[in-house]
Amino acid sequence: MTKSPGARPISRFFAALAVALALTGTFAGSAAADPDPAPASTVPSTVPSTAASTAPSIVEPPRSSTAPESSAPPVESSKPAEPKPQAAPAERSTVEVSLVFDKKSYNTNEDVRFTFKVTNVGTTRAEGLTVGQTHVDSTNLRVSDWGPLQVGKGLALDPGATYELAASGKIQDIEQDTTVVQGVMFDKSGMSASQEFSFSARVTNVAGHAAGLVYGDGNGNGKLDDGEELGGIALTLRYVNGSATFKVTSGAKGKFDFGTIPSAEYYLGGDVVGGWLIPFETVQIGPDTKDLNVRGVPPLNGALHASMAFAKDTYQVGDLAHVTVTLSNSGKIPLTGIVAACNRVGNDYILRGTGPGWGDLVWSRGVTIAPGQTRTFDVSETVPEAAFNRGYVAASCDFGYREVDTENHADAHDQATVPGGFGALIGDVEVHSGQGLAGVKVVLTAEQACPVVGEQTTDEKGHFEFHKLVPGLNYSLYFLPPAGWKIKYDNPTSVDVYAPEDRAARVGIEVVAGDAPLPTVPTQSADCGKTATPTPTPGTGGGQASGSGLASTGVDVIGLGALALAALGLGTGLLLRARRRRIAG
Repeated sequence: MTKSPGARPISRFFAALAVALALTGTFAGSAAADPDPAPASTVPSTVPSTAASTAPSIVEPPRSSTAPESSAPPVESSKPAEPKPQAAPAERSTVEVSLVFDKKSYNTNEDVRFTFKVTNVGTTRAEGLTVGQTHVDSTNLRVSDWGPLQVGKGLALDPGATYELAASGKIQDIEQDTTVVQGVMFDKSGMSASQEFSFSARVTNVAGHAAGLVYGDGNGNGKLDDGEELGGIALTLRYVNGSATFKVTSGAKGKFDFGTIPSAEYYLGGDVVGGWLIPFETVQIGPDTKDLNVRGVPPLNGALHASMAFAKDTYQVGDLAHVTVTLSNSGKIPLTGIVAACNRVGNDYILRGTGPGWGDLVWSRGVTIAPGQTRTFDVSETVPEAAFNRGYVAASCDFGYREVDTENHADAHDQATVPGGFGALIGDVEVHSGQGLAGVKVVLTAEQACPVVGEQTTDEKGHFEFHKLVPGLNYSLYFLPPAGWKIKYDNPTSVDVYAPEDRAARVGIEVVAGDAPLPTVPTQSADCGKTATPTPTPGTGGGQASGSGLASTGVDVIGLGALALAALGLGTGLLLRARRRRIAG
C-alpha cells in the first residue's frame, strides 16, 4: 500500500511547506474535559476588562511671590472646562465552546472524531470567528480542517446562535496516553472571543509488530530473487502524523525486525543506503506485520530520459489538456517502478500530475521501461483557472524511483498558451530615489517572430508604461538613455508580465552619469504588422522616432501580427517561441 508523501520533507522540493500559527497571550485558565465518560464540556466566555483611565495632571507655571501691580481691573478667572465624556468601548465578541468526542478512547492507528460547538453568548454579532492554537506541542491533535472556523476563513454568529462542526484529527504523539484539542476562539479583530479551551481524549497504544526482508533488485525485475538479500541495510520507520521514528539494521540474510511498535501508518524508505536506492512508500503496521519486503534498486546513472509535449498549442481554462510523456531507457536493466513527480514548486498554473488521467505514472503505481525501450504515455488533466492570468499552462515533472535520489531524476517540462488575459508593465528610470531621467527610449521585446512589442520615451519623471500585454511571454526591456547617461545594471533586463492588467508588473531602473555602448535592439521583419492592424492603447511618455522601424507616438504598440491574434484568442498554431521558455518559479 502506498500513498503520496504528506509531511515528509523532500530535498527536491523547491518550496518547503511552512505552516506555523504562533499566537501568544495570557488567559485566565483552561477547562479540560474528562475523557471518561467524555461528556460535553463548556468553556465560559471571558469578558475583557477595561482599565480605568487616569486624567493627566496639569502643570501650572510658577507663581511670583509678589503679585505685579496692574492698572487694569481684575479679571475673573474662568472655570476649567469639564472633561468630555469618553465613548464606551465597543463590545467585544464573547462565545462559549464545547467538545464531545465520539469515543472514550482511541487506538494509535485511528482518527479521532469529535463534535465542536460554538455559541455566541454575547449581545453583539460575532464575526470572523476562527480557531487558533495557543500551545503547539506533540500532544496536540492534528486537525487539518476546521471548516469555516479555519484560519483564513471565519464564521459569523448572531447573539444566541450556535454552530456545530463535525471534525477529526490525527494523533501526533503515539507514545503518549492522551491527545489534546486546545486553543482559543478569535474574532475578526484578532482578539480572543473565548477563554482558552483544552479537551483531552485517551489514547490506547495498540502494539504492532514490523518485520520483513530487504533485497537489492539487481536485475530490475521488481521481485526478490535468490541471492538478492541485503545485509547491513539501515531502515527507518517514520510515523506519518508525528515525529516518532524506529530504526533497525538488516541481518546477514536481509531479515529485519523492528520489534514491538505502536500500530499506525509509517513512512519507509526514501534513502540511499549502501549504494542502493530504497524507494519511498507508506506502510500500515498492525499487530502482526511480518511480510515487509523492502526493495532496493540500483541508481539510475543517467539511463532514464524524459520529455513532455502538450497535444495542442492553445487551451482554455477548464479544457482537458493532453500531454505526451516520452520515457526511454539507455541502460542495461529494466527500470521498474518509475513514477512522475510534478509541480514541486506548488504553483497553481502547473499541472499537479495526479488523478486518473495520469494512469500508472501516478505516485502510488509505477511503470517499467525495458533496456533500450522508449515508451510514450498520454496523460491528461484539467487546465487550472490560474493559467489564464499566467498566460499559459505548464507541465513540469521529474521521473524516477519514488522520492529517492531525486536530484538524479530525469526532468521534463512543456507549456501551452492560455490566451485572453492582459497584463501591464510600469517602470521608472531614476538617477536616484525620487529623481527620474526624462528622454530615455524604452523598447519592450518578447521572444516571438515579431520581437518588438512597443516603445516608450520616459517623461519628465522618468516614468513609462506599457498596457494590454499578452501575459507569460519572455519579455525584455531595452534602455537607450541620452548621451552622458548609462544604465547601471543589466541592459537589457528581463521582466515577467502576468494578468490582470490592474496588477501591473513594476520595475525600477537606476541610471548613472557616464557613457556605455547602447544595446542592440531586435528589429522587426518586413512582414511584421501586416497580418493584423496593431491596436494602440493609451500610454505615458514622450514620442520620438523609433530605431526599429516603428513610430513611437506616446502609445503602446501591442498585438503585432500573430501576437494580436494570440491576444484575442483567435489564432491557432501561432509561432510563439515563448511556448518553450523555462518554467518560472
